Amino acid sequence: MWVEILIFIILLCLWFYHYCTKQFGEFKKRGIPFAKPSFPFGSSNAKKVLMGETSFFEVDRMLADNEFKNEKVFGYFMMGQPTVVINDEELAKCVLVKDFDHFTDLRPQGYKADTKDSHIIMNQLGNLKGEKWKKMRSVMTNVFSSGKLKGMTPHIVKCGEQLEEYMDPIVEKGEEIDARNIASLFTLDAMATSGYGLELNSFENPENTFRKMTLTLVGAPGYGSHMDMVRMIFIMTAPSLAKLLKVPHLPTKPAIFFADIIERTYRHRKDTGEKRNDIINVIIEEMKSDEMSKVFKEEDKELILVAQAILLFLVGFDSAAIGLSMVIHHLVKNQEIQDELLAEVDNVLEAAGGKVTYDGLQELKYLDRVIMETGRYKQLQTSHERMCTKDYNIPGTNSIIPKGRMVHVYFTPIENDKKNFLNPDKFDPDNWLPENNPNKFGYMFFGQGPRACPAQRYATLKMKIFLVHLLKNHRLVASPKSNKGDLELDPNDGLFSIKGGVWFKMEKRI
Repeated sequence: MWVEILIFIILLCLWFYHYCTKQFGEFKKRGIPFAKPSFPFGSSNAKKVLMGETSFFEVDRMLADNEFKNEKVFGYFMMGQPTVVINDEELAKCVLVKDFDHFTDLRPQGYKADTKDSHIIMNQLGNLKGEKWKKMRSVMTNVFSSGKLKGMTPHIVKCGEQLEEYMDPIVEKGEEIDARNIASLFTLDAMATSGYGLELNSFENPENTFRKMTLTLVGAPGYGSHMDMVRMIFIMTAPSLAKLLKVPHLPTKPAIFFADIIERTYRHRKDTGEKRNDIINVIIEEMKSDEMSKVFKEEDKELILVAQAILLFLVGFDSAAIGLSMVIHHLVKNQEIQDELLAEVDNVLEAAGGKVTYDGLQELKYLDRVIMETGRYKQLQTSHERMCTKDYNIPGTNSIIPKGRMVHVYFTPIENDKKNFLNPDKFDPDNWLPENNPNKFGYMFFGQGPRACPAQRYATLKMKIFLVHLLKNHRLVASPKSNKGDLELDPNDGLFSIKGGVWFKMEKRI
């Protein structure tokens, strides 16, 4: 018995060694510069990420800003998987836009299995391909059209009013405020009501089950750990082994919790004909079209709805809270910019009789530029990822990116290039004034090209409503815990945690 176990362990180790090293000659063969790999982690940057020494979002920067700073294309290994990094603006445009037909897909975010979380993951927009992706992309684009967003606005504004009520006693006491916490209370409620018809008011009950499940699902600070990222990397780099070991795609309990809520809401709307200006209602109506029926079977439509609804929570709830934290950080540090923004907010609210309306929000042009500059200046995300779907000859070289290879577009240099922005080394919303000729390809917060985030306008709308309600009667100022320098990621506290957090105080001004 022990002999058999020992033989099995030896064979497993040999298989793992082969799996991790079999492609180590890939880049040398293709004439692409690369970071030397070693067993089992791969290249040095991958080792630092997997050992929890640095954030996953720094994996490309470690090489692109140092050893390969002058290389337009280079490679590295994450365990046994080769990754190509594009470190040039023109090549970035080729991958994301011009030659999109060679890079139509994203990395598969899981493995096929007869489990609920697998069905959900494999039917999300990022995992769909071909006609299914095109049709679902069209649906999601229609979900966030101007008319649909205008209908959702009153629901989100109600959350903004609840935010004001919650903040008043905190301001009176002069307490410090955790930006991500307060923003996540708002973004959760905003998504729940404008997305799924759920009225939560997490400001009154921040420990409600829905919020705790959401925080667990996205691996938020205090609810996730470094192992969440390790699990995700393991599934992405070794899906077959992950399937064999039954590694879950998502935290099981919250995934089932959300699926159940969304399924019940969908069936209730379908059975009763009840309508509401929210995301679920729009998707239900879109899925009724003949075009959708040609691509999706009737029995699959509920699953497709559930998959997109959970995807929106995964990518839209916490990322919006992080974005708002970054805006607050910059407004606290740049009081003169805040002065100009406060004047704009006051003028727009006065013209609207003190009410926050969809039309009024469209007039907040300076706020638009503040949000865009936050998404450009020293932002914490550094790359976008695509999968090569057919062999691609890198322009200007004899090197081929083979079908199936993962490609990272490293965009930090594009954001910081003086030919793209008037003052790239400074947080300056006027970098986005039309007369300053900004390079809109340099706005990477929501991606570029056909695979860019279709919910950009929805996310921006939520952020603007939050900031208007936060600023309409108050000024944001520094507190003892405020970070006076640049924001950094903490690799050991959730999937996307800002080291030390973003803290501030508010002073009443009206």
